[in-house]
Amino acid sequence: MTAGLLGQAVQIRPDADFEKTIPLDHPYMQVFRQYQAEFGGANTVLISLQQDKGDIYNEQFLTALKQATEEVTFVHGIDRAHTSSIFTRNVRFIEVVDGGFAAGDVVPANYSPTPEMFGLVRSNVGKAGLVGNLVSRDQSGALIATEVVENDPLTGKKTDLVQVAHDLEDRVRGRYASQTKYLYRLKAAAPPFEANEVVAESFSAPGWLHSFKHYAASKTLPDESQIQRDFSGRELKVEQVKNPDYNPAIAVHIIGFTKVIGDVSDASLQVMMFFALTVIGTMLALWWYLGSLRLALLPLGCSLVAVIWEFGLLHLFGYGIDPFAIMVPFLVLAVSTSHGVQYVNTWADQVIGGQNGFDASLATFRRLFIPGSIALLTNVAGFLTISLVPIGSIRDMSANACLGMLAVIVTNKIMMPVWLSYLGVTNVDAFRSKRIARINAGDKYWRFLSGVTEKPVAITLITLSLIVLSVSWFVQDRRIIGDAQLGVPELRPDSVYNKDVADIASNYSIGADILKIIAEDDAGNCVQYRTLEQIDQFIWHMRNTEGVTSARGFTSATRQAYQGMSEMNPKFGVVPRNSNVLVLVNRGIATNTGLLNFDCSAMPLFFFTANHKAGTIEHVIDTAKRLNQSNAEDFYKTYPDSNPAYCAEKKALRDGLGQRHVQQDHLTAKLRADGVSEDAIAADKRIVDGFAAIETDKAKLADQTKACPVNFAIGTGNVGVMAATNEVVESKELPVILWVYAVIIVLVLTSYRSFAALLVICIPLFMVSIFANALMAVLGIGLKVATLPVVALAVGIGVDYGIYIYDLLQDKVLREGKPLREAYTETLRQTGKAVIFTGICLAGGVFAWLFSGLQFQRDMGLLLVFMFTANMLGAVLLSPAYCRFLLRRKS
Repeated sequence: MTAGLLGQAVQIRPDADFEKTIPLDHPYMQVFRQYQAEFGGANTVLISLQQDKGDIYNEQFLTALKQATEEVTFVHGIDRAHTSSIFTRNVRFIEVVDGGFAAGDVVPANYSPTPEMFGLVRSNVGKAGLVGNLVSRDQSGALIATEVVENDPLTGKKTDLVQVAHDLEDRVRGRYASQTKYLYRLKAAAPPFEANEVVAESFSAPGWLHSFKHYAASKTLPDESQIQRDFSGRELKVEQVKNPDYNPAIAVHIIGFTKVIGDVSDASLQVMMFFALTVIGTMLALWWYLGSLRLALLPLGCSLVAVIWEFGLLHLFGYGIDPFAIMVPFLVLAVSTSHGVQYVNTWADQVIGGQNGFDASLATFRRLFIPGSIALLTNVAGFLTISLVPIGSIRDMSANACLGMLAVIVTNKIMMPVWLSYLGVTNVDAFRSKRIARINAGDKYWRFLSGVTEKPVAITLITLSLIVLSVSWFVQDRRIIGDAQLGVPELRPDSVYNKDVADIASNYSIGADILKIIAEDDAGNCVQYRTLEQIDQFIWHMRNTEGVTSARGFTSATRQAYQGMSEMNPKFGVVPRNSNVLVLVNRGIATNTGLLNFDCSAMPLFFFTANHKAGTIEHVIDTAKRLNQSNAEDFYKTYPDSNPAYCAEKKALRDGLGQRHVQQDHLTAKLRADGVSEDAIAADKRIVDGFAAIETDKAKLADQTKACPVNFAIGTGNVGVMAATNEVVESKELPVILWVYAVIIVLVLTSYRSFAALLVICIPLFMVSIFANALMAVLGIGLKVATLPVVALAVGIGVDYGIYIYDLLQDKVLREGKPLREAYTETLRQTGKAVIFTGICLAGGVFAWLFSGLQFQRDMGLLLVFMFTANMLGAVLLSPAYCRFLLRRKS
């Protein structure tokens, strides 16, 4: 079974899906999905080419920019319709000439590198108002702005974001930064490809994984048809040649969600190294602790089997590995090792007591089954409850962890006892003497540590913990929901990506942090002053909101065109009131500008923010909501004939129509991904019924002719996505934690039927949760998708310590009738030392994460080190201190 699951595990692949990182049911995301096809999504990528000296108006730079634009356009997965640079046909200028208006491409189609053309391009950039947008403020650099499609429009399959990131890195940055070009030639003929023919090229070294990679090749045949094939690295030989495009004077900067996913994925090898270090370190620590390599390999072997089963089951059920779920295998290993150490430790104590391997295993099973089962069920509860967060990546993480816990239950509760029953000790006397010597060596420490059960010491510990708790309770209010730093928190501040973010932010008025708000009104209302005045006022107020660096929208183009008609007289830089003038002014604003849809019923407004810190996002979103509400109130005062209830019904009808379109698009994409032909898709009853319902809703909406205020729908752009995610994380944090504690309470009360047990186990656990919140506030670690599961899961893992300590302690006090201090000394000798060892060992295992190149892994590592250690100390120090006052032997 393990061999079969290992075969499945090696086939698992990274699963980076943009839609899995967002709460699709959130109102903002409903808007995002509704207008994604028309105005693009939130997966924006910006590529900046920056010249070290002079401006961009020279042959060398413009040739490089044109070449880079073409490379970006033809990267598989890039949305060509939403790709913009001064070389694309959707970037145009408008000017007034003697005969009326003249419009044209910023870079003419007949571009040639001449001084006259450079002057013309410079003039057109000024006319189009691109300085600070697609051209840097000092005109020493230029941007290529694009978006990544969610699904391949032909096949319907998900876009491979990691591959897109690698292609952009290689074909754009590598082209100008690498001195070497790598040609991949066929070793042997593979008709129609000939031997020694170049089938691929790159600007980055193939590396040691070259033989395991696959390279796509295409060739045009004499009949003009194209053939495509994939070649493995083993079929190709690599030739290094001088890169003719190498240009150290041009720096390339790339930012966007897809690039983040690529960089995080590239660090997966480093994550594997940390996993290997954890395994080796755990094995050495177990060897030292147990005094036997065979015993040390047993819990470690069970833990590795559990991880293999976890990955195998994931692939079997159709899951991949989310780059942000890299902590789950570590947690599965940690949980399994924790229970394995307790089991082997108790078994060894039974063996030195004179029992054989089988009897010792049976006695250990009976002794640890109940507390171990409670702890494991609590772990499962902790993993399950995070699925309450309606975000795909977190729910996948929950499924990942639950499958891992299923494997832990089997390996620790079935496999471990069976293996131990057959495991004998070759030299019992030597093992016994060595084991007893180790136990006796720690006696003075256990006797000293058992002093926490004395009343004065217990009172002191409890008082100090309550003081720290009260301080932490107030400090935790400063914890941030969302990101707490510039750049992206997944990567270190000094990473290449975050340096690219800083460079683009310093040179442009726009960046990757953008909020798109859709102005919704009746079709054709872009020539109605009433509509445009509301939009213009909204843009003005938002532009002057703290945190917004620049803004543009449909009325920005209207103002510019009207002023151009009036010889650039500043007093005409307004929205004209006359509808006939608006028709004349706005006729040059086409849908390919991205400023309106085909019937002008929706106009996106673009707001670029200074950063995506939680405070900035919250302030900007709150302002937008307030302005939308005040706009509606002012409209109803100005037009008293308008009915708020009627307008609410009209909005609901418009939203419902939009969601029907989304459902149709997703169903169509799914059918294409399943290989269904276009004719079969068109004939599918669900598709036919869906289009019929759309036409019915359109007719109903057309009958709604009364005027209503413009609705400013928040939701697209990466800032809208972050706002929705932050709101969901904040709203779900408390329910998740409460459900974890609810399960703990039920299991503890069911097992021990004692409120004393509940308090002894749960009070330290609750304190550590508050301490962790305060630590996040102090260190500036935001509560977000990556850290919420850590806080929830660590509660489930931390309860193991308290259960193992309390179970044996109450047994010795209540059943055997021993004094509390003596009982706790014996508890420390048996399970307590294993708890201390496990806590230190697990904390040490994740301590290496603090040196990771991934910032979010460092944050998770810091939280886990704290929570592993704090939960261990809470179980060893605070639980027995509370027992002094709560644990009473019945007379």
